[in-house]
Amino acid sequence: MQKSMLKGITAALFGTAVLMLGSFMAFAEPADPAAQDSGAGSVPTLWVVGDSTAAEFQDNYYIPRYGWGTQLYRYFQGIEIRNLAVSGTSTKSFMETPQYQTLLNGMQTGDYLIIGFGHNDEKAESARYTNPNGTASTPGSIQYYLTEAYIEPARTAGVTPVVCTPIVRRDPGDNYTGESGHIIGDQTTIEGTFEGGDYAKAIQMAAVAKNVPVLNLTKRTREIYKTLGSWKVRDRHAWLSSREVSIDNTHTNLYGAAWNAWLIANELSQTDCSLKNYLIANPTPPNKWLLTANPDYQDRAFSMPTQDSSHWTSVGDWKGTVFGDVEAMEYINDIYFTLAPYDEDAFRIAAGRLDGDDTTVGAKVGKISTRTDGIAMYYQAVPASRNFTFSADVTIQKLDPNNQASFGLMARDDIYIDTVSNDTLGDYVAAGPLMLGDPDPWNCFARKSGVLTSGGALTRSYGPGDTVHVEIRKSSDGYTCTFGDNAPVSAGFDFPLTGLDPEHVYVGMFVARSADVVFTNVKLEVE
Repeated sequence: MQKSMLKGITAALFGTAVLMLGSFMAFAEPADPAAQDSGAGSVPTLWVVGDSTAAEFQDNYYIPRYGWGTQLYRYFQGIEIRNLAVSGTSTKSFMETPQYQTLLNGMQTGDYLIIGFGHNDEKAESARYTNPNGTASTPGSIQYYLTEAYIEPARTAGVTPVVCTPIVRRDPGDNYTGESGHIIGDQTTIEGTFEGGDYAKAIQMAAVAKNVPVLNLTKRTREIYKTLGSWKVRDRHAWLSSREVSIDNTHTNLYGAAWNAWLIANELSQTDCSLKNYLIANPTPPNKWLLTANPDYQDRAFSMPTQDSSHWTSVGDWKGTVFGDVEAMEYINDIYFTLAPYDEDAFRIAAGRLDGDDTTVGAKVGKISTRTDGIAMYYQAVPASRNFTFSADVTIQKLDPNNQASFGLMARDDIYIDTVSNDTLGDYVAAGPLMLGDPDPWNCFARKSGVLTSGGALTRSYGPGDTVHVEIRKSSDGYTCTFGDNAPVSAGFDFPLTGLDPEHVYVGMFVARSADVVFTNVKLEVE
């Protein structure tokens, strides 16, 4: 990045006097002294479990994400810290991770455990949701999982548990009484109705009931955020790009994570918990010099299309396009691709030259591959600041189950009109299958920072003649994708699609390679 560009960006974001550091030395993390091997059994271990707000990331953001679990070492000494936090997990779903087994197998007498969940317990999906309105004896409640899966196993192992309430989400309107403050209303999805409530309060009640120290990060971060105002709080959060509208309101940057780690140390110092004996002397809040941009980040140029396709006719608000790795421009035609109305309020999309009445699709064009995508899509733009639910029923007419074929719904960071490109394009999430020729096909998928990522294992497959319901839900923390009777997927999909176009998310129905499908009951509900 040119120095003149960086100077203009940093001055606009945080003030020239604060961020014009020149060297970016703080971006390189110092060695974590608390995590170094001090010899087996020589010091106790501080275990950390939690969600993305505590987890470690590998980002190429303009200002990358850091969880508070990665910064605890700044305030502790004489103890080994093991951060097992996993992005996208709740008190319920964390139990299915290898990290949970590592915790159960690794805890020893004299160790400590910090528990930091809440953000994903609020998710309206059966795999992660926990009810905020039950006690520790109510199966399915967050108090139940905190007690049965973490507090009691820790105590049985001779380990001292400590519970944290979740940090607030940055609220541009400085209103922290609702979702940003973890007070959720009832939510209804295709899986049913999920009861809302106050998650921070429920976590406190669980800790008090079991006489466990509770560190009220919700209260502390809410007070700080309201005092500073959302304008100043920008400097504690991750930025997907150099533009302000790309701020990740859920996840903190290095400076914000270090601040939250200090809050944990400060809250802990006011308890009777023996873990405070391992705090450094007089821990002070972090210096703002930690706040720096990623020296390897490069802005990519993108402009929202100003004209519609000259080949594919728009249907209502839905605009047709074929773009990406589709072999060559001569393939962008109605012989190799189909985007057209199909009966009333239905859409047909196909990729690949159709071979008569054969059950396969020949002349393979388009793809979802490791590096590139080539797809046909009906799309429209949604303001990036709005949450939405996008759903449809898909009837499969033809499908060749190869590893690059796919269909379903997609939410993207960018869109192109009838363009051929072999470059890696923008990020997205997709409610659809992939790797259909593999023994373990994927249930939904995403591309983040250019890397193609599986949403999990496909447990129910669909073929020609089947109709499958698909859905994408956008919330404050990211996206949840559902493909038929398979489990909803959101873990790992907790990133904003604002890196290239910070003001819009492009949602639509798509097909890639050797598939012919019809979309009906298409609904886009924007909050």
